[in-house]
Amino acid sequence: MKIINVLWTGGWDSTFRIFQLSDKEVIIQPLYLIDENRVSTKLELETIESLTAEILRLETTKCTINQLIIEFVSDVEPDSDITKSYNKIRKEYKSVSGRKLGDQYEWLARFSKKIKNIELGIEKSELITGIAAIFGELKKNRNEVTGEYITVNKEKSSQDLIHVFGNFHFPLLNISKLEMKQIAEERGFIDIMNKTWFCHNPINELPCGKCVPCMQVFAEGLGYRLGKKVLFKYRIKIIKEKLKKILR
Repeated sequence: MKIINVLWTGGWDSTFRIFQLSDKEVIIQPLYLIDENRVSTKLELETIESLTAEILRLETTKCTINQLIIEFVSDVEPDSDITKSYNKIRKEYKSVSGRKLGDQYEWLARFSKKIKNIELGIEKSELITGIAAIFGELKKNRNEVTGEYITVNKEKSSQDLIHVFGNFHFPLLNISKLEMKQIAEERGFIDIMNKTWFCHNPINELPCGKCVPCMQVFAEGLGYRLGKKVLFKYRIKIIKEKLKKILR
């Protein structure tokens, strides 16, 4: 059976990928890196544990899910070449797009030296495609068992792009969160998907509504997941910000 290494955070995208693989005869090896600066680690790990149990109970599940491999970011071996390439990409990408490349991609790149071909559940966005357009090129691949995925085209990309993203597979780059939601509804696993976690700074184990993941959930059409109270506050905040711009 084919072993698929999946970075699983307990979030929407990576959990959707687990579902994509769950009805196939493969071995899923979930991976989780503990970032000591993230407040939500405990909730994410608890979510992964409960999601695993629910997925394995489904009649459609044919896969094997190995025990979660957990490592600390602080234990990931340093690599000066990767760090230099990451800093170069981050600087250039910000100058072109005005957007920041998350710090996690630097230590994920270093971690990928240890475990090759890790699947990153990054949805359809301008992040990877935008960076690739500056530093190289992406290419589509297809596996008869696991389906389509995208990788860095190492023959047509800079060493910087290869250093940072060259060891990853991106199986979700052609699908949005709303498209995932539609598929989950059609296939009957939306209830489990709605139990995934996303907030980085939970308050009493509920979404804060203020962190970047919470704002992304709202912006991408999944605001209902914030809960009625947080969603109301978030809408009021947006209205106030719009009024300030109008009254300037």
